[in-house]
Amino acid sequence: MNMDKVAFSIKGYDIYWYGLIICVAIILAIFIASLYSKKKGYGSDMALNIALVVLPTGVMGARLFSVIFEDSLQMSDFFDFRTGGLSIVGGIIFGALGLLLYCLIKRDKDVFKYFDVLTVVLILAQAIGRWGNFFNQEVYGHEIASNSIFAIFPIAVEIGGVHYMALFFYEFCFNLVGFFVLTNVYFNSVCNGYTTALYLVYYGLVRTILEPLRDTKFILMWKGLQISRLMSFLMIFVGIALYIFISVRVTKKRMRR
Repeated sequence: MNMDKVAFSIKGYDIYWYGLIICVAIILAIFIASLYSKKKGYGSDMALNIALVVLPTGVMGARLFSVIFEDSLQMSDFFDFRTGGLSIVGGIIFGALGLLLYCLIKRDKDVFKYFDVLTVVLILAQAIGRWGNFFNQEVYGHEIASNSIFAIFPIAVEIGGVHYMALFFYEFCFNLVGFFVLTNVYFNSVCNGYTTALYLVYYGLVRTILEPLRDTKFILMWKGLQISRLMSFLMIFVGIALYIFISVRVTKKRMRR
């Protein structure tokens, strides 16, 4: 299956499917976040404010992680985004830091009202964005025997006559399910922060499950450590700790009444 990475060209300038899919994911995420935050009573402007903060910091972080940990990239390639290389882990970390800084500047202590709506639409954007990997023919898994019953699309992808596990599709399915689960939690939680905690645990588990299946050429390494797997464990730990912290705080408030 030989996919053309270029969707179309404008005066000789190629527009890639990957970029188009990411743009669609971002626009849809902002639109849904606007609806959700308005329904929660926060106002639709909150979603746009989050986007204006998280998008630039997240993209810069995603690119920074790639140029640091990918052997094929160097710091001199940082602004050459057309060469590829955006780490979702780096994007999450720097996007979160950017949003925290925004809350500090705004002096808004209820940071989780921002993070909760962000994590709901983030996992949807991640699901859609994985189809960009399909068109780029990247982030696939181990080789599958061509005569296997699993050597069919979308369970597997064929690249150069060889079948590989279609990890992009697996994560797409996991993340899509996660979006509906997080949406339910977002609108039914008794306290802000539970949605964020669940996102950290859920996505951390998804990556923990899928990372061992990934082809080694797509694994970010640092001193013998797999960056994505390490960050996945950290996400799970932070998510569980956050859930416990919020639950204890809610219990104490109820006992005081």
